[in-house]
Amino acid sequence: MRRSTLSMAVATAILALALTGCVGAGKRLNLDFRPQGGLSLTQGIVQLVVVDNRQNKNLVGPEAASRELLKESQQGILDLTTTMPNGATISLSHLSVPALVFESLKNKLASLGITANPDTTGAKARVTVYITEFVIDVEGNDYVGRVAMRAVIDRPGIPTIHNTVANAQGNKFKLVGDMGASDPLSDALNKCVNGLDFSGINTF
Repeated sequence: MRRSTLSMAVATAILALALTGCVGAGKRLNLDFRPQGGLSLTQGIVQLVVVDNRQNKNLVGPEAASRELLKESQQGILDLTTTMPNGATISLSHLSVPALVFESLKNKLASLGITANPDTTGAKARVTVYITEFVIDVEGNDYVGRVAMRAVIDRPGIPTIHNTVANAQGNKFKLVGDMGASDPLSDALNKCVNGLDFSGINTF
């Protein structure tokens, strides 16, 4: 009986230490992105430009920062795991917000049959994406992620211009230290990037 009680006490202590480590350990936000292929575009190459147009460039919002949450991402650095429609997985780490958005958009366009490069070589059009919001914060006891973007599709020297706008809010998750914060921001990223309409590329 005593051995059983002692074993239970030890197991409880180990579990408590494990939970404390999970809750207290600050980990960099790791976003999961799944581009939705949708209607394929006419294959080709575009120049992809990402402009960080946020008024407040803090990734971690003021309430989360004041509670000393998400310390590993307060400098605006994240990780990204992309799962392509064919099941291929691409993992990148230590990305700034603009770099993460660029990679997400590049993979989204690839799922539509478009190759995106940062330069103009072989490009039939230019896709400029403005980040207007990209933040993870706390509301009450929930994490909330918000992402908003505006894309302009054009080609220098041609008057035709296509605009597309998308904004999204991620689902809320009950606040337990840093745990769960990646989920609502991933949700917002997926909804926003997949919500942009790139069909204007076919015009060029």
